[in-house]
Amino acid sequence: MAPFSALVLMPSYNTGPRLAAVVAEALRQGWPVRVIVDGSTDASDVPLEALARTEPRLSVLRLPANEGKGGAVLAGARSALADGFSHGLIMDADGQHPAASIAEFMDAAREQPEAQILGRPRFPSNIPIERLYGRQLSIGLVRLLVLGPGIADPLFGFRVYPLAALLATLGPRRGGRRYDFDTESAVRLAWSGVPPVNRWAPVKYFSRAEGGVSHFHYLRDNVRLVWMHARLITELLLLRWPSLLRHRRAWRRAGWVAAVLMLGVIPSGPGRLCAAEPAQPVVAEERIPIAPGSWDDLARMVAAQSEVTADFTEHRYFPFRKIPVVLTGVSRVSAARGLSLQYLTPTERLVILDSEGMLLRDATGDSTPPADPRGDAANRALRHVLRLDFPALAQDFELLGRRAGDRWSLVLVPRADDLRRTLGRISVDGEAGLVRRIELRRSALQSVEILISPPRPPAPFAADDLKRYFR
Repeated sequence: MAPFSALVLMPSYNTGPRLAAVVAEALRQGWPVRVIVDGSTDASDVPLEALARTEPRLSVLRLPANEGKGGAVLAGARSALADGFSHGLIMDADGQHPAASIAEFMDAAREQPEAQILGRPRFPSNIPIERLYGRQLSIGLVRLLVLGPGIADPLFGFRVYPLAALLATLGPRRGGRRYDFDTESAVRLAWSGVPPVNRWAPVKYFSRAEGGVSHFHYLRDNVRLVWMHARLITELLLLRWPSLLRHRRAWRRAGWVAAVLMLGVIPSGPGRLCAAEPAQPVVAEERIPIAPGSWDDLARMVAAQSEVTADFTEHRYFPFRKIPVVLTGVSRVSAARGLSLQYLTPTERLVILDSEGMLLRDATGDSTPPADPRGDAANRALRHVLRLDFPALAQDFELLGRRAGDRWSLVLVPRADDLRRTLGRISVDGEAGLVRRIELRRSALQSVEILISPPRPPAPFAADDLKRYFR
């Protein structure tokens, strides 16, 4: 394989005034950016000409007529490969995809150049509910098309492709040129032996009032997607399944299965519409030193935040449900008082975890769950995780982890057999001094994920807040 050399490929069709800002944000990440102007007629690309004259990392490829997202990406891929690039990160031009995640995805592609690095969306709270649950059918069909888990979200287009493999697989074909591109490219690359690796990425949603642009035609494009799935399923049954089984066995022998199921441990949010999957273990060489060392700066940053308030979304996965139970609320962390989880939907209640154990508070009053040593250990772990209290966590767990810039991930493996049977493991992800996600995984099909939004502006808890949310 050629030496790793990557750029951002950004297809754009009548994106509007948001385009210039999105390009500028992508350029700030330090990678070359090539915008493929896909027959636009709204002059949104005009500001890019002036910018390209002063910014050598920006290039503009113009297509005379609209070829659709897939057609634009493939045209950009051909030009990039001819210019010596080996990989391309595909990013939408409307601002919904996270420019801040470009470096993370490029690093993953550099480490695993033979793979396709697929984004797995973490949706914001304002995403329309029909967009979330409308993905369920596509996700289920794609699990069939690749004979199991592997492609976590076939519709999310923030991803890195090995360009030569992409063009060899999809270039000669007629399909996959419009909104069917994201799904068909990922499936066909997997069929050709390119392993899929999933990484979580946050998504922004802009309404039309905020300048959001969508060219998705509900009837036409849904018919196109149905036809695509029919073609792919027929081809799988008649031709592809033997070679795909061989590829999956090869991925398993090479250690790809773990990476396919969960690379890193950052969650999806409401977009995760299938049962929980096994987590990828962190290798022993990445063991966290509990003594003062490279992780102490994070612990100090977290300890400096004595009182933190943040919104959260919780997903509960069960073997008997195809989609998770979703709960939302507000978390409050006090260095002195412990943790308070105020659930707002689907029902209002309060869960308080502190040094005295768990307290449940609702309209009927306070109650204490029955004593459970293993449950108490899990609750203690949750409190210690939110404070990154490594010495306290080390009493019950083996601590493993990795860091990449400001991003970090932990895996807590219970030391005791009974706790391991109860919890399985705990995974934690964060950015700088913020804990952003916690997963308590009991089994491959049963887990709880808590996604924590950026904290609200710091402010001391008022006396009424302490009385209401703590004990």
